[in-house]
Amino acid sequence: MRRSQHLGNRYLAGLVMIFAIIFFVLGTFGPAHRSPYYWLIVPPPALAAFALGGGAWRSSERSTVYSAVALLLLLAVLGFSHLLPRSHG
Repeated sequence: MRRSQHLGNRYLAGLVMIFAIIFFVLGTFGPAHRSPYYWLIVPPPALAAFALGGGAWRSSERSTVYSAVALLLLLAVLGFSHLLPRSHG
């Protein structure tokens, strides 16, 4: 693998890990923390995305796949979280 491609994959993996942290922070301090499903829609996907980003950081062959799966996971959770019932309390 070329050095520039390896460096680009590392940047992408780092961005994925940063997005996972931002997802967790915004989910914790945003309106999602009032949801009865908070423990299902914020910490597990954020942890899984961060772990996939870490795997992408360490992997040289499948790092793009790990990064893409992590980003798709976060986007899917954001999309489906709007379908959950809201807490009005």
